[in-house]
Amino acid sequence: IMCQACTVLVEADAAAPHQPTALSRRQSEKVRDYILAHVCEDLTLDRIAREVGISTSSIQRHFKEHFGTTVSDFIRQERLETARAALERDGIPISQAAYLAGYRNPSSFTTAFKKAYGVTPKHRRA
Repeated sequence: IMCQACTVLVEADAAAPHQPTALSRRQSEKVRDYILAHVCEDLTLDRIAREVGISTSSIQRHFKEHFGTTVSDFIRQERLETARAALERDGIPISQAAYLAGYRNPSSFTTAFKKAYGVTPKHRRA
């Protein structure tokens, strides 16, 4: 009977979906807030981990679990959004928007921008 009960418990545990903890949620939000506050700086996973006091593997695992995207994709999206807003609001040159988004090559920026927004940066400039 004990063996059957253990088997049922193990199967039920394996079938239950993984529920993220409140602690991992707070840690992921701390990482997100740090990224948003420093989006225009040189951000590496090691730097983020050091600043928020969480291991890089925990950051990667929990961030994806809570926000549905990787840390690097989130940073890229936020930088592109910052550049898009500056293009529309201030009409900055595309080369400056590329730099703002962390791209050294304006053509790489244009490709990423078009993929994200469906139009080239030229069409979003004020």
